[in-house]
Amino acid sequence: MSEKYKELLEQYDVKVLSTFRSRGTFQCETEQGLALLKEYHGSLQKLALEYEWKEKLANAGFLTTDRYFLTKEASLVTYDRYRTPFVLKHYFKGRECDCRNLSDVAASCRNLAFLHKVSSSIEEIPFENLKTETTSHLFERKNRELRSIRKFIGKVRGKNDFELLYMNCFDSFYKEASHALAHLLKAEADLADTDCGMCHGAYHYHNVLILPDYSVATVNFESLCYQPYLLDLYLFLRKTLEKNHYDYAFFETGISGYSIYRHLTEKDFLFLYLLFLYPEKFWKISNQYYNHRKSWIPPRTLEKLQKVLAQNEERHSFLKQFADFLRTLNINLL
Repeated sequence: MSEKYKELLEQYDVKVLSTFRSRGTFQCETEQGLALLKEYHGSLQKLALEYEWKEKLANAGFLTTDRYFLTKEASLVTYDRYRTPFVLKHYFKGRECDCRNLSDVAASCRNLAFLHKVSSSIEEIPFENLKTETTSHLFERKNRELRSIRKFIGKVRGKNDFELLYMNCFDSFYKEASHALAHLLKAEADLADTDCGMCHGAYHYHNVLILPDYSVATVNFESLCYQPYLLDLYLFLRKTLEKNHYDYAFFETGISGYSIYRHLTEKDFLFLYLLFLYPEKFWKISNQYYNHRKSWIPPRTLEKLQKVLAQNEERHSFLKQFADFLRTLNINLL
């Protein structure tokens, strides 16, 4: 163990049995189990909120999160000689969720539903302002951003391959975005009572660990936020479907897993459908391009756009299956 890590760990009332590096992290075997020491780059205020919420979750019965250790001085952070902040948190001997494995997808969605169920039972929310952006406002904002990016690229001289392809496919994706917004606005009154609460905010396969006994641990709550619970589920399912050519079986498996702890109503399914209707991946690539320097576009950016174009037919096929399912619930999408 380096002298730096030794000094940092000595600030905790924790007996370290052994240390090792794993995928760029510094992990420790302690008398309290596996722990992870890492640099912290966020705000101390957000860290305190995250700590408080994880403690509330644990007290309410949701135990398997990467809760933080406090130092001997009851601080959440400790500093090295260069004033770089570090945190020490509980961790788990497990593997990332395999989003191509139906059993892992079911377990992850079941775990998410349990997280939401426990969260909804906690009365004291550590957010002062519980206002959340409506989904229609979110879609409207993203559509404005898409128009701005289209206008910017239109003025670029000597367009590169990414910009040429972007201009060529923009109209079709923007039409989808406008269509999604129009449908959402029509249904907004019916969706006004969608359940909101404290959400993970970045619940995807990288932040879900499958443990040796096949229980599930949830880590990396840095994006903790107050929003509709279904946005957590949508994010996990969207990323899972993208990895599986929008195979409807993965959607059904995820929904079945989630429904074990939280019943989904007809309005919930409609809300999920409208979220999937929006071309989120195209907006993400657009946003990444616009917010990075334009003098050199990484080849990966072009590859991502090409992949979105190639996958869009699969996505439309999934949406048709989803729409057919909604009709069995007597939900009119016209």
